[in-house]
Amino acid sequence: MRHHIKSIVLITALILGSRISVFAFGEHKVTVTDNGNTVVLQNASVAITINKSNAEIRSILYNSFNLLSGGTRGGSVYWSWNMPNYQNPSNCSYNLTVDPSTNNGEYAEVKLSMRWDGSDKQAAMDVDIYYSLSTETQGFYASAMLTHPASYPLYHGGEWRMVIYPSPSFDWMTVDSLRNKQMSAPQYMAQALPVKGAPKEVSLFTSGIYKNLYECKYDYSADFGDINVWGWSSTQKHIGLWMTAPSKEYYNGGPMKRELMCHASTTLLNMLGGTHYRMGGDMEVVPNESWQKVYGPFLVYCNKTSPNTSDASSVLWKDALAKAKAEQAKWPYDWYSNPSYAKAKDRGAVKGKLVIKDATIAHPISAANVWVGVATTPVSSKGVTDFQFWSKSYQFWVRTDKDGNFSIPNVIAANGYNIYAFGDKAAGTFSKLNAINVTAQHTTDLGNVVWEPSRVAPTVWEIGIPDRNAMEFKHGKDWFTSNTYPDEDWGKFMDYQREFPNDVNYTVGKSIDSIDWNFVQPATNSNNPQWKVNFNLAKAPTDNSQASVYVAYAAIWNGNLTVDVNGHSVNITDPEKYKVYPSNAMIRKGIHGAWGELRYTFPASYLQKGTNKITFGLNMRGGVRDADIMYDYLRLEAAGTSVIKGD
Repeated sequence: MRHHIKSIVLITALILGSRISVFAFGEHKVTVTDNGNTVVLQNASVAITINKSNAEIRSILYNSFNLLSGGTRGGSVYWSWNMPNYQNPSNCSYNLTVDPSTNNGEYAEVKLSMRWDGSDKQAAMDVDIYYSLSTETQGFYASAMLTHPASYPLYHGGEWRMVIYPSPSFDWMTVDSLRNKQMSAPQYMAQALPVKGAPKEVSLFTSGIYKNLYECKYDYSADFGDINVWGWSSTQKHIGLWMTAPSKEYYNGGPMKRELMCHASTTLLNMLGGTHYRMGGDMEVVPNESWQKVYGPFLVYCNKTSPNTSDASSVLWKDALAKAKAEQAKWPYDWYSNPSYAKAKDRGAVKGKLVIKDATIAHPISAANVWVGVATTPVSSKGVTDFQFWSKSYQFWVRTDKDGNFSIPNVIAANGYNIYAFGDKAAGTFSKLNAINVTAQHTTDLGNVVWEPSRVAPTVWEIGIPDRNAMEFKHGKDWFTSNTYPDEDWGKFMDYQREFPNDVNYTVGKSIDSIDWNFVQPATNSNNPQWKVNFNLAKAPTDNSQASVYVAYAAIWNGNLTVDVNGHSVNITDPEKYKVYPSNAMIRKGIHGAWGELRYTFPASYLQKGTNKITFGLNMRGGVRDADIMYDYLRLEAAGTSVIKGD
């Protein structure tokens, strides 16, 4: 049945051996053309062809070119999950949820629905995929909803994503300013070789512009809080294909959730429920539990520039950034028909001023540029209480302004929100549970939100910045790069023994973080580095007092941190409070994973006037071959003493 075709003519042609749908774009109105097994959504600039059975898109016609032509598996846009088995949508029912003939061709929306078939081979959830198009859309909007009725059995949870395999004509990848470059041609990717001893994701280019360089998909991971758009552009066709994030509320794990964005093999991802770096994985839904979550809508954006534009990739990226910001300003969308999606009338706001008070510091502490967020505690069958691991609920985060003020817009109305804060101005996390009720169309003013970070004593020295990553240390700006064959080090973390043959030997007041402290401390069965911090104290600490070593880690894997103060082994204070959250960031070429903090409190008499040494090592867990820790921030606290300056 054809819903709306009027003067738009659909032509299918064979061009250069590839089947490409060619449209005559004559009107600015949106049309929907039902071709039986497929449906075409079209406006004046784009036409997408959707398979009704599996919600897959096989053609995005833009600027007279199918942006998927020749891509992996023939080029496609598809959805997949591994909860617990790998699946794609199948046997979907089709529904035209918004017919453009009813709104003068302004907007169209279709829904493809897959219902659980009752078997243990499928994830016990229902999946709804939506595609939307308006007259002004350059690209298309996509969204999805997962539903677990209370009558369904255990649903394990896992990774959940949208994947785009664009045309190999897209040869320039842009994730951020660090990962922004021309990529190797497909034929050279095909000739790349696996690397002995490396994970399967690592390969070695044997030809092309990156010959003898190593390649890994994890080179292109990023934090959702810091990224608004990512994608590909074509330096020859001067077109771009981009994934935007109009909202971050539906991603899991908070603003520092790190995920894959692109692969070098011309792949564009939206990891809606990613579990990489061991973050955001608590998604299990038990029998008798009713759960539902809406992901999106988000815009898959297409743009172009004139053929004579120099530096087309930069121009296209800047335009895509501006578009992503414009979409964020429009959130929540008023046109989306899904009744489970919270529109503006169903949302409120939270504002206040973050005030950081440190009892050991007389002057006020700036609360500028600190993350502040609210989230409700989801049901967790495993008792997970840290927002870094949550996946089932929505989270709403903003950064404070220069004075510590914050305003969190578009918070879905609900009672019992927790409030959190963290950032580089203070170590640790501020949290207040079940503290806020958000009313629709109302701003909840919290006034001053006072954060008093944990302390044992004043700071004697500190290393790093409490920003939850290791970027301020050696290789903090190039951790994702590799070496050149025949060097066998396919990751920067593998350079450690060559660059630090005597391990890290850091002297407070003399050493430089970005030179003398590596971004990761790797350990193996044959080499367990002991990192030393040397310092001179002007005098011994206050008699009969307590001192403490505070460590915030950006990631830790397969081991427990050991701390030795002048020959005295000290243990974690309150293991129930200071837990270890394993996160395999090093092997996945990240700069951080799941963050945590550790505190080691000991008698201040372990410290002495003059020379002192604190040693950090890793106690590897039984049966493992390697372990590692990425430090975020370290601090020695003790009363009545100070480091001798200039030593």
